[in-house]
Amino acid sequence: MADNKQLVDDFLEASRRGDTDRMAALLHTDFCVYEADSLPYAGEHRGLEGFLALVKRVFTSFRNTRVDIRQMLGEGDTVVVLATLSGRSKHSGEAFQMGVNEVWKFAEGRILRITPYYFDTARLVTLAGGAA
Repeated sequence: MADNKQLVDDFLEASRRGDTDRMAALLHTDFCVYEADSLPYAGEHRGLEGFLALVKRVFTSFRNTRVDIRQMLGEGDTVVVLATLSGRSKHSGEAFQMGVNEVWKFAEGRILRITPYYFDTARLVTLAGGAA
């Protein structure tokens, strides 16, 4: 399990650095992020390109965005990341902070899927400036 938790840390650090080669090396060929249907950036975001497009879309709605990990729990091929999401709405200028939990699934020693669960998706939609 420590290995999967380390993969989460490694991926997030590579993402912060913009190291797309390292990010790609950590992702399974079937990698996907699933975002809630109610969000402006809803749906499946496949592969590294999908992940990068998702990040770009999020940054068009928010600035100073951070995900601070409070704890990681894991068993088998699953790691649950308990985190705090914070930032500022580009639409309203309002600062926000809320809980987000992410379920990371692994296969063949790589990251297969990330599914975030936000504490308040309705608020995120409002902060992003509108409906999904």
